[in-house]
This record gives sequence, C-alpha cells and structure tokens, in this order.
Amino acid sequence: MADLGNTSMANTAHKHLLTSWITVVILIVASIVLGIAFVVQSVPLGVVGAVIGVVGVVMMVTFKVMDDAH
Repeated sequence: MADLGNTSMANTAHKHLLTSWITVVILIVASIVLGIAFVVQSVPLGVVGAVIGVVGVVMMVTFKVMDDAH
C-alpha cells in the first residue's frame, strides 16, 4: 500500500481570512437571489442576482480566495 504521509488536517495552514468569508457569503446570497428569481420568474430579480454573483466572482479572484488553504 502506498505511503500517504501525514494526511492529518491538523497541520494545514488555512488562513481563515475575513475577506474570503465575505466573498463566500456574497456568492451564497447571489445563489439564493437567483433561485428565488427562477421560482417567481422575475427577470429584474435575476439580473440583480447575476450582478451580485459577478461581484462575488471578481472579489474571489481579487482576494485570491482559492489560495487561502495553502
């Protein structure tokens, strides 16, 4: 069997940055707004949800959220 080394999660250096969590919350809000817009068939609400989602993606790239776990 292959030696996987130390795979314990205790030794990770996850930074828990506030900007990362704010970005995640914004993306969750965008998903909720888009879901509500889909159910009530509201184009303006869908546009608002899409704009919030784009803001969240821009924040994600700007703050390098995916690099926080390394």
